[in-house]
Amino acid sequence: MAETAAGTLEAEAALAYLRAHPEFLWDQEDLLAAITLPHVGRGSAVSLLERQIALLRQQNRQLQQRIDAMLGVVRQNAELGAGLLDMAVALLQSSNCREVLEVVQRHLREHFHVEHLALVMREVLPGVEQAAVLGEAEFRSLSVLAPAARAASGITLEAGPRTDLFGGEGANLASLALIPLRSIGAQGAIVLGSNDPDRYGPEAGVDVLDQIGRLVVAALDRCLAEP
Repeated sequence: MAETAAGTLEAEAALAYLRAHPEFLWDQEDLLAAITLPHVGRGSAVSLLERQIALLRQQNRQLQQRIDAMLGVVRQNAELGAGLLDMAVALLQSSNCREVLEVVQRHLREHFHVEHLALVMREVLPGVEQAAVLGEAEFRSLSVLAPAARAASGITLEAGPRTDLFGGEGANLASLALIPLRSIGAQGAIVLGSNDPDRYGPEAGVDVLDQIGRLVVAALDRCLAEP
């Protein structure tokens, strides 16, 4: 029993020393060659150097995976930024509200890969046919889903409004988002739908959707103010 305790203390002391002096084994080539570790899953033994190399390779793989994930996020953000810029330029070049909404629909589908969308307005806009005009009660029920005038993701719609907005495809949509459009001269919304439950889930970010909404509102204000 005493020998076991003494061995434990010696092992702890050796471990503490090596932790405090990690360079100790650097010049101890004979010791490194003699130290062996059980080879996981093979029953044989490997040298400490081989084990260290294996651990370093594993750490390198994990680091590369993290770098790849970060680069993926950077590329995605760059694509979103380019899409917003292209949309802003196209909206500036639009001469009326009809063209504004055409640009919105086209860019959402082509640049932001939106699967399903519906444009709704509180009242009819002159020359605009792309947007559905909702009754007062229907529009209010939609507006309360984004009470702070910010985009909302993970919203829920009953079967009736789904069908009204998306037709027969509405029943199969797994996630929905709402971009409110509250300009000086008009009020409306863009409703986005996806078959992917995570695309517009409750935890999905809405910053890009907010920026899209601001661009559209600014373009509508401009075209409505023009004679």
